Amino acid sequence: MSYEIIWLSALVVAAAAASATLAALWITSRSGPPIILRPTRNETAFLIEHGRVVDATRSGRAILDGLGEGSDHADVLIRYLSDAFPGLAGAIRALPEIAERSLVARDGIGRVTLDRERGRLRLTLGDDENARVEVDRVCQTAVETELESLRAIGSGLPYPVWREDREGRVRWANAAYLDMVAEITGEEATAWPPQHLFDDEILIPGVTKRLQAGGRWFECHAISAGQETLVSALPVDALVRAETALDSFRQAMSRTFSNLTVGLAVFDEERRLSVFNPALTEMTTLPVEVLSGRPTLEGFLDALRARHMMPEPRDYGTWRERVVDMERAAQEGTYSEMWHLPGGRTYRFTGRPQPDGAFALLMEDISAELGLTRRFRNQIETGHAVLDALTEAIAVFDEAGTLVVSNEAYDELWQIDQRESMTQLTLADAIRCWSSRAHPTPFWDRLTRPADPAQNPPEDCVRLLDGRLVRVIREPLARGASMVRFLPHSAEVSPLLPASRRRRRPGPAAQTP
Repeated sequence: MSYEIIWLSALVVAAAAASATLAALWITSRSGPPIILRPTRNETAFLIEHGRVVDATRSGRAILDGLGEGSDHADVLIRYLSDAFPGLAGAIRALPEIAERSLVARDGIGRVTLDRERGRLRLTLGDDENARVEVDRVCQTAVETELESLRAIGSGLPYPVWREDREGRVRWANAAYLDMVAEITGEEATAWPPQHLFDDEILIPGVTKRLQAGGRWFECHAISAGQETLVSALPVDALVRAETALDSFRQAMSRTFSNLTVGLAVFDEERRLSVFNPALTEMTTLPVEVLSGRPTLEGFLDALRARHMMPEPRDYGTWRERVVDMERAAQEGTYSEMWHLPGGRTYRFTGRPQPDGAFALLMEDISAELGLTRRFRNQIETGHAVLDALTEAIAVFDEAGTLVVSNEAYDELWQIDQRESMTQLTLADAIRCWSSRAHPTPFWDRLTRPADPAQNPPEDCVRLLDGRLVRVIREPLARGASMVRFLPHSAEVSPLLPASRRRRRPGPAAQTP
């Protein structure tokens, strides 16, 4: 009887233990994936469930940390491992629900084991059993140090850097790239792979391309990194603003140049025509196609010579030396020359040096200016000839009392050559000269007083030291000027008309605005 009781008690205990075991297994299956225990060998393992890495060994965590943001996504890990195991992604998709499979790495040394069970996938990295690998600890330490440095550099760069595959999918990105994606989308970049900043652009390795993303400008430079492309995007917003401002300034200057009547030709540091205005084409009659072809300085002058728009030199060698001298003089800021062309036209060429080694040629038509100057000179010479033809001596003083005009009779009377004198004489200087050649008289003091057009002009006879009597009359003129007339005593005096009744004749003073 006692044996039966003992046997029944053992059965009850066994049943209770079995129930507890089943309950523990049920609870484990309901509570999620188990933690990967510390491996008995130095292996690297990952546990994947529902597209995310839910657990990893210590060495596996080190790999995940190196992948940066989004490393807990299974796609990120699988793409990373695909570099060593090209067929990994396809092997995982073809793996049955419950199965195990191994793949050998590209180098023939590494091996990855795939173990799927109940929706969970375990990836274990190790070495091929048929391969023997000897590790140099010094080299391994150097590699790890370099890897840490590269990680720090990539994460610390202030501008976006990323890697993308041939399909344009982002395989790796630094923190600046993810921040840029968050700034554009307004959301944190939690999904992997993150949004591509330049989806519609093809980045060719070795070519720098300026692109825009989120209203900002970047200069993107791509280089080949194995089967992928490494891209860096340098912000150039300030450069774009500067270029836009420079372009606006150039347009404003072009509009200003187009309204100038002076021909402008600007040659760059390579002595090629870079800027010209419409006035240059009109004055030189050179076609726009010729000027737009950016001719050299010599070519520009050759074209002018062919169209007879510059003086014809005596020989070609002299003309070539003239070109060299013109360029040198323009660089020194001293070049200026007038070209008298057929048909009575006269152009003035002026060279202006530029700080950057270039220089500008200004072409100005001064034909009208020279013609007006000639007319003024002719009128002045005619006026002097008329005054010199008079028998009475005349001296004209302006409002300030400075002698401006005298005739030959005046110089002969007072024995001076006023036209050869380099000094300006005033009325007081002239009276001292007159009084020194005549007997004393109070009349000289009356001449020093300002002339009053409302009163009769001062008039008197003075006796020169040689005994001749000279009649002296001071007549007021327009604008405060006055004229002193010297006549022989016996000569008949013809009074001047009052200023209000004088008819103004066209002359230099009347034509001057």
